[in-house]
Amino acid sequence: MKKFMLWLCLCLLPWSGVAEKSLTITFVGDCTIGGEDRLREEDFSFDAYLEEHGYDYFFREVQSVIGKDDVTVANLESVLINYSSGRVEKTYNFRGPKHYVNVLTSSSVEAVNICNNHTYDYGADGVVHTTKALNEAGQGWFGTNDTVKQPWVYEKDGMKVGFVGMEITFWYYGHRNLLRSQVEKLKAEGCQVVVAVMHGGIEYAPQHEKAQRLFAEAAMEYGADIVIGHHPHVLQGIDVMDGKTVCYSLGNFVFGGNAKIRAPYTAIFQFELTFDDDNQYLGQQLTIIPALPSGEREYNNYQPVLATGEDAQAVMAQIQYDTPFTLNPYVEGVGAVQPFVAAER
Repeated sequence: MKKFMLWLCLCLLPWSGVAEKSLTITFVGDCTIGGEDRLREEDFSFDAYLEEHGYDYFFREVQSVIGKDDVTVANLESVLINYSSGRVEKTYNFRGPKHYVNVLTSSSVEAVNICNNHTYDYGADGVVHTTKALNEAGQGWFGTNDTVKQPWVYEKDGMKVGFVGMEITFWYYGHRNLLRSQVEKLKAEGCQVVVAVMHGGIEYAPQHEKAQRLFAEAAMEYGADIVIGHHPHVLQGIDVMDGKTVCYSLGNFVFGGNAKIRAPYTAIFQFELTFDDDNQYLGQQLTIIPALPSGEREYNNYQPVLATGEDAQAVMAQIQYDTPFTLNPYVEGVGAVQPFVAAER
């Protein structure tokens, strides 16, 4: 027992090599800032909660985490457009009026990936209006598909991190070189770290599929240092390969698309990126912070909360189920701090 406690304490200590500075980047899961048009007037809708509680309500209970980092990144799984006339025929179409961008800007969410299976819910007009709303609000965004090809770069004190986002099917069917060129361009422009966000996998599957792994391996081969996955709506596992980390699925977070809770667990994945005095990237350390997508059990109140006790252990068990190695344990009030992963030289 004494050996275990000594090991745990060492894991929780900040990495103490030659590094002089670091960046903290936080990732959360699928965020639907809005919902279905047919439910918009219901008292249980995302829209009703926004009208009653204001823009900053939705991320309020996790500000102790995302409000203290350098960058928080989410997957924006909805369109920002004021009208519904361009709605395409599909099972679920998610949108919010353009002013809903204030949910992000008021909540310390610095950037969003916009390229996913809901990007075209309201046709090409929906994409134009969404990007315009984001730009006018000064909201960072990135993503690559048929109509947009935009990375995003965060820089602080000479430390630069680039972000790209793409659907797995878009990458697989004819656009592999596009992902490669974007990652390589970011590296050439001085980004010491590149994050690739992938959107794909099987919905509600507890384990990642081959396509997710193929995308992650390719992105890392191109030069990405972290790969973050969305779309399955549930938590999946992580991999560490050659000094790089893959998180296959972060689950749902602020998810206005479901009034009922279909997946009760989520997590916040927070990376500390370490650099030396010359801004050379040294490595990364991941902390998994268990959370719940709603503060209410019986219905979705669209306000994620940090998980504790048995809930936190259940979150860790779900991630562990799809992880090929034993994760460091969850510590109450801290999270599950994983070992430092040194960058390959």
